[in-house]
Amino acid sequence: MKKFRAVCRWLHRELGYLTVGLTLVYAISGLAVNHAHHWDANYQRTRTVEHIEAPGNGPTPEVTQVVLERLDLSEPVKNTWRAGDDQLQVFLEGAKLTVDLSTGEVVREGFEERPWLYEMNFMHLNTGKGVWTVIADAYAAILIVLAGSGIFLVKGRKGLVGRGGVLMILGILLPIIYALLM
Repeated sequence: MKKFRAVCRWLHRELGYLTVGLTLVYAISGLAVNHAHHWDANYQRTRTVEHIEAPGNGPTPEVTQVVLERLDLSEPVKNTWRAGDDQLQVFLEGAKLTVDLSTGEVVREGFEERPWLYEMNFMHLNTGKGVWTVIADAYAAILIVLAGSGIFLVKGRKGLVGRGGVLMILGILLPIIYALLM
């Protein structure tokens, strides 16, 4: 049993060091994804207001041409849409401009990827598939080995037959109870 415990300790230590980076990615993005109803962890929303000379009303093609000339955009226009008599929307890559045709007010609503969080969520949710699926599966297998080897690291009152065993049973019961109550 002493040799078995030594192997568990070695395996647990080595695999633990190996998985630190992946564990941080999954933990940080897990917190972000769990609170998606509070904020968008992937994108930061922006809103700015500017003014151009009011183009006034008229046929949509003519008004659109005047608005685009007055906006003098450096980004390519993906599409435009006449949202109402006094409103034209201009769609760009990563932004939408809403132009009030009677006042010339231009509201730019955009979004930018949040540095690091976007990438971590991409990995956590396995959006890319392919090679990342293999990495994620290997990580899951290593977590299983870590959980199994961790059970045998401590012996006695603080180990599997004492407090450690009670905590392990609680950890197993939590998802079971939650699943039953759903």
